[in-house]
Amino acid sequence: MPWSQRTTLTTFAPTRVLQTKLEQISRLFVLVVRSMGFWQIATSTQFYLYGKRHFTSSGWEMHQASYAKPDVLESALSLAGRVYIVTGSNSGIGKEIAQFLATKGATVYMLCRSQQRAENARADIVAKAGGDAQERVHILLADCSLETEVRRCWDDFCEHSIAKSGDPTRVRLDGLVCNAGALANTKTMTAEGIELTFASHLLFGTYLLGSLAMPVLEATEGSRLIVVSSGGMYNTAFPKWEDATSTGTAKYDGQFAYAYAKRGQVLLCEQWAELHPKVKVVSCHPGWTSTPAVDEAYGSSKSYLEPMRNTWQGAEGIIWLCVTDPSAIEPGAFYLDREPQVKHMGGAFFTEGTITKNSPGEVADMMRLLEDWANGRRDSELRVASAPLAAMTSPIDLPRFMGTWYVIANIPTFFDRGTTHNVENYKLDDGGRVVHVDFTYRKAGSGKPGLLQQRAEVVNDACTQWAISPKLGVFLPLRIAYLVADCAEDYSTTIIGVPDKSYIWIMARTPTVDQATYDALLAKARSFGYNTSSILRVSQE
Repeated sequence: MPWSQRTTLTTFAPTRVLQTKLEQISRLFVLVVRSMGFWQIATSTQFYLYGKRHFTSSGWEMHQASYAKPDVLESALSLAGRVYIVTGSNSGIGKEIAQFLATKGATVYMLCRSQQRAENARADIVAKAGGDAQERVHILLADCSLETEVRRCWDDFCEHSIAKSGDPTRVRLDGLVCNAGALANTKTMTAEGIELTFASHLLFGTYLLGSLAMPVLEATEGSRLIVVSSGGMYNTAFPKWEDATSTGTAKYDGQFAYAYAKRGQVLLCEQWAELHPKVKVVSCHPGWTSTPAVDEAYGSSKSYLEPMRNTWQGAEGIIWLCVTDPSAIEPGAFYLDREPQVKHMGGAFFTEGTITKNSPGEVADMMRLLEDWANGRRDSELRVASAPLAAMTSPIDLPRFMGTWYVIANIPTFFDRGTTHNVENYKLDDGGRVVHVDFTYRKAGSGKPGLLQQRAEVVNDACTQWAISPKLGVFLPLRIAYLVADCAEDYSTTIIGVPDKSYIWIMARTPTVDQATYDALLAKARSFGYNTSSILRVSQE
């Protein structure tokens, strides 16, 4: 049994029924706990304790003992004819990867920022690889934090490949390893006006370079795209765009800027794995490895990560992903030491948790904004997507708003995912400031009816912002923001949302609406910053 299946995140093992119930309850907190320091402490503590067991050199030794034999990396492996690009390959993990590939006969393109350091590293790799390595190891110069340089570098690679093969229709790429990136303790902006950590790790160093390479990877049988992420992503979900890009008013934190970018890489690989099934797209973690970049970023604080891995221990699992049979790779997975890993830890009640998870809508927004920013569309209008949703400022007639609303479309929560015939019934209490909400639905397939009762307190004068509490036996002490973002003048349609735009309910007084009305409602949702590709129609038939 692989080591990853023999280890657990915690020592607590609740029964299946209890665990399911605990997970359901913990999900209710997702809209409110992300701002609570307790959960950040719990998540970071869980990450550190797990890391001390698995990310260190002793963790690697434990995992390595269960590797399948014979080990493909120790066999008479020939990579002759294969072509790889390894970014950040003038030192550390990247150099270790490039050196192994070159030693086994592959053509390797070292994508580096410094020409002098790249030339020194190449000379060392060529000397150790021997044979015709002088003809197979090449340097591509580019700063992965700059759009213009990444684009020029890709053009250089294509031109060089065509010149070598003599065939202008054939550019081969068996593997792209996105390893480069900077970790800045102080906020640093690139010459193109993008925060350095975000630009180098996620926006250009992974998203843009991977997007440019994807058509060539898809045309190369057995190819793979490997993104070197970090266990640091365990500490956070991908945040609001203004926080990920450090364009908001929040105080800059270099460690979290790094963690945000690394979480973004993992989410990106999940999406790419679905969109590009011909390519094995994965993210991975090298463990706590001693490299020049780590020394510079952490200084004496790296003692907390000891015993740290050497560069071979950090790199060999990534090398395995480069050379193993593609059928052995799980698309979209997050790897450590040749095994897929959990992507979240430190949840409430010792579950996997929701605190570091993103909704489908949030992920879709991230993908759309990466596409926009990677292609120069960074004007102020894009901030609409990352700005919190606001309730209507014009007041609604609350008694008129009461009654039955049919859910026409939504970004579903865990309660209404996989359901049909969603209906919300509102009833105002005698005091005129508390709304009793009955949400009814049917389970898809079985048609089994369900009911979720909620109670909402109206909290603004316009009656468009409510604080809602769901009932599980008793009303839970939660005040989840529930915003009336739009209401038709004749009260025939409405749009309800939440501040972070992770959910939306488009509702009407009738079970269906005509296409023109639906399109107009989608356009309004888009104007609020929602990614409408994440909004699903709800069957009322």
